[in-house]
Amino acid sequence: MRLIFKIARAELRSLFYSPIAWLVFVAFFLVCEIRFIMQLSMFTAFQEYLRETEPGWLDWEKSLTAKMFGPVFEVIKDYLYMFIPLLTMGVINREVNSGSIRLLYSSPITVSKIVWGKFTGLIAFIALLIASIGTIMIAGYIAIENADYGVFLTALPGFFLLGCAFAAIGLFISCLTSYQIVAGVITFLLFLVLHLIGGLWQQYDLVRDITYFLSMDGRIDNLTSGLLTSKDIIYFLLIIGMFISFSIIKLKSARESSGRLLPASRYAAVLLLVVTAGYFSSRPGHIAYLDVTRNQVNTLHPATQEVVAELGDAPLKVTLYVNIFDNLSEHGFPQNRNKYIWNFWDRYMRFHPNIELDYVYYDDIMDADSLHFRKQYPGKSVREVAEELMTARKVPKSIFKTPEQIRSLIDLSGENKKLVMQLEYKGKKTFLRTFPRPSPWPQELHVSAAIRRLVADSLPLLLFTTGHYERSPFRFGERQFSTSVTRKESEISLLNTAACRVDTLNLQNADIPAGLAVLVIADPRSAFSGHEQDKIMQYVEQGGNVLFFGEPDKQQMLNPVLNAIGVQLRPGTIVHPNPDEMPHILQPDVTPAGLNLANEPYLYLMRTRSDKNYPVRMIGAAALSYSRDSGFTAEPVFDIRGDDSKWIENGKLLVDSAAPLFSKAEGDIRLNQYVTGVALSRKISGKEQRIIVTGDADFMSDFRGSGGAFGNAAYSWLMYNEYPRYTNRPPARDVLFRISAAAAGTVKMIYLYAIPLAILVLGTIILVRRNRS
Repeated sequence: MRLIFKIARAELRSLFYSPIAWLVFVAFFLVCEIRFIMQLSMFTAFQEYLRETEPGWLDWEKSLTAKMFGPVFEVIKDYLYMFIPLLTMGVINREVNSGSIRLLYSSPITVSKIVWGKFTGLIAFIALLIASIGTIMIAGYIAIENADYGVFLTALPGFFLLGCAFAAIGLFISCLTSYQIVAGVITFLLFLVLHLIGGLWQQYDLVRDITYFLSMDGRIDNLTSGLLTSKDIIYFLLIIGMFISFSIIKLKSARESSGRLLPASRYAAVLLLVVTAGYFSSRPGHIAYLDVTRNQVNTLHPATQEVVAELGDAPLKVTLYVNIFDNLSEHGFPQNRNKYIWNFWDRYMRFHPNIELDYVYYDDIMDADSLHFRKQYPGKSVREVAEELMTARKVPKSIFKTPEQIRSLIDLSGENKKLVMQLEYKGKKTFLRTFPRPSPWPQELHVSAAIRRLVADSLPLLLFTTGHYERSPFRFGERQFSTSVTRKESEISLLNTAACRVDTLNLQNADIPAGLAVLVIADPRSAFSGHEQDKIMQYVEQGGNVLFFGEPDKQQMLNPVLNAIGVQLRPGTIVHPNPDEMPHILQPDVTPAGLNLANEPYLYLMRTRSDKNYPVRMIGAAALSYSRDSGFTAEPVFDIRGDDSKWIENGKLLVDSAAPLFSKAEGDIRLNQYVTGVALSRKISGKEQRIIVTGDADFMSDFRGSGGAFGNAAYSWLMYNEYPRYTNRPPARDVLFRISAAAAGTVKMIYLYAIPLAILVLGTIILVRRNRS
C-alpha cells in the first residue's frame, strides 16, 4: 500500500505541474459555477421584485434546492466526461514514451501496484474537481433558507464515482496507444459512445440489456435526486474494477510472451464476473435504498406502502398491453422498457420485489372505428398499416400479435384498446390504466386502487338512485357525473383512484341493500313516492351514509327527506350580479370544515398554505338552512359571505338577459351567509354516520370541472377516508432565498472572477517555480 501511495503522489505531482490540468480545473469550475450563479442572480432579483409588487406573495412554493441544482447537476453530467480525457490521456503512455516504465518493471513493484497507484493519483485530482462542486453547494446552502442538504450528501459521491469510472476507462485507453493525443481522442469518443449507447438498438432484448449495463447516461440520476441505492454504487465499483483489471491485463500481457489467447481469456473472465455481479446486484429484493431527501420524495408514500404490504409475499404479475395504433404506444415499446421498469415499477419493487413484468404487443382497432379506418387507408388491411407503423417506429414486427390473435387472448375493447396494464394476483385480475400526459404512467393512488381491488375481500359499494332523471355516474355529458365516478379515461374518477364499486338503484322496485357504503341522490327531477321516501328514511335512521345533490327550483324533490335530518333547501336561487359572469354562477369558499373533509390535493394545499385559494364553481345554487337540534353535528362545507351585491332571487331569473334586480316585493332576501353545502354526522349503532347535502349538483358535473378543488372529497369522507388513499406530502420548506440580489451579486464576483483568478495565479506560481527548478 505504501508503494501505491508513492506512485499516486508522483502522479498527482505531475498533474499539478501540468498546464493542462490547471486549465481543466479552471474550465470545469467555471462551467459548474456559471449556471448556478446565473440562476441565483435571476431568482433573487425576481424574489425582491415579487415581494415589492405582490403583497400576498409568500414564497416560490416548490423546493428551491431542486429548482436551483437540478439544472446545475445536468450541466455537470453533460460536461464532466469532456474534461477527464485531458487528464488520463498520458497516464501510462507517458511512462512508456519516456522509458521510465522499464524502470518500474525492473523494480520490485508489481503491475497491479503501478496501475492502482496511477489510478489513485488520478482520483485524488478528480476529488479536487468534485470539491469545486461542493463550493456551489455551500453557496446554495447559505443562499437558500432551509435548503434540502440531503441531496448534496448523495450528489457529491455520485459525481465522484462517475469521475472515477471515467478515470478508470481513460487509464485503460492510455495503455492501448503510445500517442497521448490519440488516447485522449479515443477516450473522449468512448465516453460519448457510453453516453449515447443507452438509446441505441433498444428494440432488441439482448442488445438492450447489454447497452443498458454499459450506458453511463442517467446512472447517477438517483444519487443527484437524493436516493442512495446499492445498485448504483455497486455498478460504479464494478466498472472501475473492470477497467482497472483490463489495464493490469494489458500491461502484464506486454511483458509476457503467451500470445493472444491468455489475455483474451482474462478479459473475458473479468467481463463475465462483472456482468454476473452487476446482474445479481440489480435484482429486485437485492437492492438497498436510502432516501435522504427531507420529504422522502424518492420513496413511495407511507399510505401506498401500506397497500403494497397487503400483497404479502405472493407474486404480482403485470402485463403491459401495447397497441401500435395507440398514441401512447411508444412509451411501451421495447426501446423504452428500461424507463418503464426503473422509472416507474422500481419504486414498487423496492417494497414488493416479487413483481413479474410481461409484455404483449399487438395491432388492432375498435370495431366502431373500422369505417373511419377504411376511409383513411383505402385498400389496406389493419395488418398492412400496422407493419408500416412498425417500420417507421423501428420496432420488430415479429413481436406483434395480429387482431385475431389478441382477441383470442383477451378482450381489450372495454379499455378502447389503449396502453394499459393488467395486474394478476392469486387468480384475480384488474386493469391499471395510463393517461395522456408527458409521462403516461399512473400515480400512486391509481396503483393503490388497483392493488386493493385484488387483495380486498370486499370493496365499498356506492349506489346512485335512478328513476327520477337523476345525474348518472356512467354517462358522460353536461349534467352527468362519469368524469368523477366511473370514466376510465379520467385520472380523478373513483374507478381509477378508489377501487370502490359503483351501481345504480331504482327505489321503485328495489330495496337499499345492507352494507351499502354510500347512497347518492343526485338532483332528482321528479318527486319520490311515499314508498321511496320511506326506504330512504329507513336507511338514514339505521345509520346509512348519504350524499344529497340538490338544485334550485327543485327543492321540493329533496326537502321531504331532508326535513327529517334538519336540513332544508331554501326556495330561490342565489345570485351575484357582476360584469364578468352570469349572475347565477358563484364561487363559494370552502370552509375549514370542508377543507378537512379529505386529503384531496387542492384541499390539502389550501390547508397547508394560507395564500392558496382554489375555486369551486357552482352554476345555480340553492341556499341551505340547517338545525343544530336534529341530533346531528352540522358544519358548513361551502359558504358565501353576504353583502348587498348578493341575494336569493325568488322572482323569475333570466341569466342571459339584463342583470336581475333585488326586489323584496317578489320575495328576494339577503342573508349574512349563504351556505351551499353542509356535512352532518352523529354516532349511531357504534359507528359514525355521515351525510352531505349540497345546494348545487352542476359543480360536480363533467362539463363543470367535476368538483374543481373539492374533487371527490365528499365521497372520500363518506367512505371514512379509506378510499382513495391520497399521497400528499408536506410542503417544501426550502422555498425562499435568504440573501438579497445585491448579496447574489457579491457571490457572482467571488465565484466567477475571484476564485478562478486565484486558481490561475496559484497554478502559474507552481508552474513557474517548477520550471525554474
